[in-house]
Amino acid sequence: MAKLNSCFQRLFVFFNLLFAIVGGVIIGLGLLGQFGYNDSTSEFENQTKGFLVMYLVGGITMAMSLLGAYGAHGGKRIPLIVFLAACFICCFGLLRLAVPTAMYRSEMKQIVEAKFREVLPLNEASTDVRQFTERIQLNLKCCGLFSYTDWGNNVPDSCLCQGEEDQMEGTCLNIQYRLLFLSEYRMTGHQKLIYKQTCFPILEGYLAKALDIVLGVFFGFAALALLGAVMSAVLLAQLRSSTVAVPVVFSVSSHPTTSC
Repeated sequence: MAKLNSCFQRLFVFFNLLFAIVGGVIIGLGLLGQFGYNDSTSEFENQTKGFLVMYLVGGITMAMSLLGAYGAHGGKRIPLIVFLAACFICCFGLLRLAVPTAMYRSEMKQIVEAKFREVLPLNEASTDVRQFTERIQLNLKCCGLFSYTDWGNNVPDSCLCQGEEDQMEGTCLNIQYRLLFLSEYRMTGHQKLIYKQTCFPILEGYLAKALDIVLGVFFGFAALALLGAVMSAVLLAQLRSSTVAVPVVFSVSSHPTTSC
């Protein structure tokens, strides 16, 4: 085996083993998510692509890391060259995704807002959209996507303030609505205490945080891939310098030999 700097070699092996563990964690999270959605067939089918991406990313991360660790531990040139090329490809691919995403971030928010406005009014939307919106309203304590009027005259119970704490915090709003009594053919006015906060600003905030996390992961992994490429290049340089043949120097003695 070619002679390498032992400290740098151990550091590189540790670096790769750490990322192999990260790849295994990604695969494990994908498995946990898959089992979590196993009870609902429709939701599970919608999440299949996400699970496949997690398996692919985790598998590639583990394979690259183990290949780099093997090449560094055994002083193997070919595994290190493959690892170097893979790191450059991953770095370029991640930057290719992250840079346009960061540049067109504001446009993405506008597109998301336009998609939400397409489902209005909510009282005329599909059953899936209404159920999804009502779940959001219950969990986030909000009413409507952009206004409670998104529901027209059919404001659902998920908009209603649930307890005295919500009323004391000033998060509720009194609205007027009318009921038609067919037996008496007259309209009567009533009031509902609903959540003042609309849902889209909250969802927009979560979307911004999720986008920040995604961009951080992309740029972070790109930087680590570049670091791995530099470290493997250093090891390859050490391998090359250690395998250069040392010339043999013959010296001629100046003292004449005496014959017996």
